[in-house]
Amino acid sequence: MGKCYLLPVSAAEPPSEPSLFEQLGGEPELRRIVTRFVDRVMGDVMIGFFFARVDRSRLIQRELEFSARHLGADIPYTGRTMPAAHAPHHIMGAHFMRRLQILKETLKELQVSPHIAQHWIDHTMKLLPQITTHPASECAAPLPAGEVSEKVL
Repeated sequence: MGKCYLLPVSAAEPPSEPSLFEQLGGEPELRRIVTRFVDRVMGDVMIGFFFARVDRSRLIQRELEFSARHLGADIPYTGRTMPAAHAPHHIMGAHFMRRLQILKETLKELQVSPHIAQHWIDHTMKLLPQITTHPASECAAPLPAGEVSEKVL
């Protein structure tokens, strides 16, 4: 009979699931998405004015770093904190929601996997109180028929 040898058990951890960043396709794919998103935001008729004096390539780089971090990449974010970066701009809830809508449309257009897109959207919504003190929707409940709001008068 032949000899049987036991192989040593490795202390290494089992391979972990790839990060959302890796699942997305890494830096090249994230750069493609962020570039399209920034182009759409900067050209938007509702919020583009916020970016009139912003350096496009710098904004793309900061968005890429920020997005890479929340998607699980080990890429440092070199920008300012969210409150520090956004406080001077008087961003309203509707502005925030417009940016979110552009993000959703961009993720869909570029066919980002639904679970990655949902993570990105959820992460963005968590940032709302850091970006603006205004509610996400400033619409009031409808008035009963025949009544007119004093705000309209």
